[in-house]
Amino acid sequence: GETIAIDGTKSRAHNSKKANYNQKKIDKHLEYIETKTQEYLSALAQNDAQETSTTLTNIQQKIERLKQNKIKY
Repeated sequence: GETIAIDGTKSRAHNSKKANYNQKKIDKHLEYIETKTQEYLSALAQNDAQETSTTLTNIQQKIERLKQNKIKY
């Protein structure tokens, strides 16, 4: 006797638009991150002129989120 084994495992592929990256998409995301970062930094500079701290923490949180996304890409 010979032993024949059959594996009944089925796996499904996951290749959605959000999980699929190519160089063009990465460049587009990085450009977006740089643009938004510059907008937030200019908003911080404007906020410094007005000296209100309510939006300061919100903008800093957005910048941190963009930094994390940049590292991811």
